[in-house]
Amino acid sequence: MNELETLWIAECDWVYRREFVLRDNDLAHHRLDLVCQGLDTIAEVRVNGTLIGTAANMHHPHRFDLRQAARLGVNKLSISFRSPLKHIRAERDRLGPRPVNGDWDPYIFIRKQASSFGWDWAPKLATSGIWQPIRIEAWSNARIRSVRPQIARLDNQCWRVDAHVELEWSGTPVQPEKLRLGACLRGPDYCDEWDAADPSPDQSNYTLSIKLEKPHVWWPRGYGEQPLYSLDVAFYAPDEPWGVGDGWEGRLGFRTVQLRTEPDAHGTRFELQVNERPVFCQGANWIPEGPYASAVSPTTIRERVEQAAGMGMNILRVWGGGIYESDTFYRACDELGILVWQDFMFACAMYPEEQPYPALIEAEARYQVTRLSQHPSVVLWCGGNECTWAHESWGNAPGERPWKERLEGRRWGETYYHTILPRVVSERDPTRPYWPNSPWPGREGLGGNHTDHGDRHTWDLRLDGYTAMVPRFISEFGHQSPASRSTLLAALQPEDLRLGSPALEHHQRATGGTDRHINDAIREHLGRDAADFEEWHSFAQFLQAHAVHTGFAWARVNRGRCMGALVWQLNDCWPGMSWSLIDSGGIEKPAAAAARQALLPRQLFILNVAGALHLYAVNDTDEPWGAPAVLARLSFSGSSLARAELTLKVPARGTQHFGLVDDLVGPPQRPTGEVCVAEGGGCRASSFYLPQRELDVPAPPSELDRAIRGHASHEPNQHIPVSRYPSPP
Repeated sequence: MNELETLWIAECDWVYRREFVLRDNDLAHHRLDLVCQGLDTIAEVRVNGTLIGTAANMHHPHRFDLRQAARLGVNKLSISFRSPLKHIRAERDRLGPRPVNGDWDPYIFIRKQASSFGWDWAPKLATSGIWQPIRIEAWSNARIRSVRPQIARLDNQCWRVDAHVELEWSGTPVQPEKLRLGACLRGPDYCDEWDAADPSPDQSNYTLSIKLEKPHVWWPRGYGEQPLYSLDVAFYAPDEPWGVGDGWEGRLGFRTVQLRTEPDAHGTRFELQVNERPVFCQGANWIPEGPYASAVSPTTIRERVEQAAGMGMNILRVWGGGIYESDTFYRACDELGILVWQDFMFACAMYPEEQPYPALIEAEARYQVTRLSQHPSVVLWCGGNECTWAHESWGNAPGERPWKERLEGRRWGETYYHTILPRVVSERDPTRPYWPNSPWPGREGLGGNHTDHGDRHTWDLRLDGYTAMVPRFISEFGHQSPASRSTLLAALQPEDLRLGSPALEHHQRATGGTDRHINDAIREHLGRDAADFEEWHSFAQFLQAHAVHTGFAWARVNRGRCMGALVWQLNDCWPGMSWSLIDSGGIEKPAAAAARQALLPRQLFILNVAGALHLYAVNDTDEPWGAPAVLARLSFSGSSLARAELTLKVPARGTQHFGLVDDLVGPPQRPTGEVCVAEGGGCRASSFYLPQRELDVPAPPSELDRAIRGHASHEPNQHIPVSRYPSPP
């Protein structure tokens, strides 16, 4: 419960100080800048006691002129941060309150990671400081401020890269013949293509264009390879080596992307197409990995993305209540073929539109869109998370006051989602689609979260209830469970692992608590309360795995009408109870195994739809799937009670519905003593008959062999008892 001992940190102002030394060769340059890649958040920067600049946004870098205050020799740098809680409370009093989700402080009044103020899966750890690298740059003539590569497909064989380069000049004259700007493209076929320009101090924007015949095309995971090309942009001088001045390096992938949203027989489509091919998006939502972004290693980020790929995922959504992720994250997605749905940083609240917020947000958006434009994995920009839905629908339950009324006429962020952000995307990155918010039905008048239009967050259904509707794209669904036992014991004492312990409950942050999110489901689905912690932990993990498998399976068997499912959530930030598939120790929960099974390219599913079992086959490959299959009713002793010979005839990227299980092998004679199994084409699916509950199934005793593979720092992992939950036959 150490979080409670650190809450005072967010109430305090903080000052960071250090000395640095400048020498003659530093001061000989025309410009001397202090470059702060990330200041979190409300800051004043002083050198030798002189204020040289301020900051109010953690989501983009700041550059300050040092010459006005620096001197030869020793200099004193100080950066003062105002308490984030003091700041947001003062802003709330200045501008008037607006609704935010949960019981968290009004994070809407600061451009800072929203979840650092607490969330339904996160602690309250709103820190202040220098969270990205900080450096001094001495330079003359010109520097490259930014490079925005844009890729256009000209015809079936020819593509073009337009490198939009922005320069900043130092203010001193330059002889053009002594300075050139060039771009060089190299790829897996060792091509070496060039374009160059003669820069002039009276011009800051240049476009260097390179055409390429038959490049290797980049595809999402499961649809093809992920070849990457290197693009170098640099200054050079005639008869001198390449790169005599400032330079920029990036990696590109040749691909196109569209978001199809036209009306159809079911409502309105929500379908991502890459290289003009529809992609069924199967993946997860990504949250900040750990409570302190600056403390997460690139190795950990890479490992999490690899774990997602290992589960069969092809997309991750960077959720809008966290941060724009590190370069390591996007590079890993580029290399592994993981698509990225990128939210802007807005989540679950009504955001102020008074100054200075529009200017802060536009600067943030311009920087991040420019920064991420090189990555082929980034395929969709989204205005934020659940803000338009909240405005339309939240607070309408009995005894509540609608958010629209609580605003009392104040602005709530609509201008950001429908004007500023789409304009920035159109100007800076027109090759990618933009979506105003998630969820969003595509137009006004349909409410904020619709089944037949746009994307949907499915939190009103769980477990087998997912089969009650077919959304067009499920951008959030999931079920809660605790972290693994060893991860819990990294933060708790062994005696804390008991039902109702204060320390365990301290790690539950969701509204309604453990009863609503775990225990109610145990009672409903399994028929009784857990007897102790071990049984409760096992039951919770089983139900999360069941929910994840069912949610993914139902979306996949309805491919065409539904074109995506993103589970909430992939990763975690602390050892608590949440919806994650991977806990904060990096350990995959049983739900991760369920996702891996449900997302196999070819798979059979037996699903309960309206109380009856149906058999489906899914083929997410480019080849038709034809094979013999068998559907059988078996007793728990293994004897066959009924059997049907079937043939898999599943088209490429298609599905096959065989119909009701009872029609194929007859109804069960003993519903509490039979299991239904389908096998074919190397795949297997099974299901108990319903309405029996798993705990009511008279399964024979399990005989298990086990090996515990523990972490050296988690000694309690060596003492995990075997669960008393009966294993399925």
